[in-house]
Amino acid sequence: MNLRDYRDIDLLRQMETEMQRIADETLRGFFSDIPTPNKFWQPRVDMYETPDGIVVKVEVAGVDPERLDVSLSSDDRVLTIAGERGEEDRERMDRIRCYQLEIYFGPFVRQIVLPGDVRIDRDAIEASYRDGFLVVNLPKKTAMGAPSRSIKVTT
Repeated sequence: MNLRDYRDIDLLRQMETEMQRIADETLRGFFSDIPTPNKFWQPRVDMYETPDGIVVKVEVAGVDPERLDVSLSSDDRVLTIAGERGEEDRERMDRIRCYQLEIYFGPFVRQIVLPGDVRIDRDAIEASYRDGFLVVNLPKKTAMGAPSRSIKVTT
């Protein structure tokens, strides 16, 4: 698979995520008086490249960091982030009527396709949680090839 294929897949996943969000918000309005947890949500993600690597920042406010699972596929192409944002039953049971429900609760899985032209040093990956954001730093693999050498041409 070439880089363009991965970009196309990423674009399709972004479109799927946005369509799911719109559908969830639409249906949520119809059923706002019914206190059921939303089973489909995905946290928002920013991904950018720095001179040192790729940074993935995920908005997961309200998610216990101990309940986050971060993994990298064996081909170093897909970063998977899974977790769950819980809602206290007591808070839900005390509701008489809901006027607006925009905060998603329940489990989520988010898969991010990484750029194909960046080699990741999987042994140096770090993740941190602060102020409701999970930040995953994926350092670039340094080129540790043999030094150049002159090759004699024989006749």
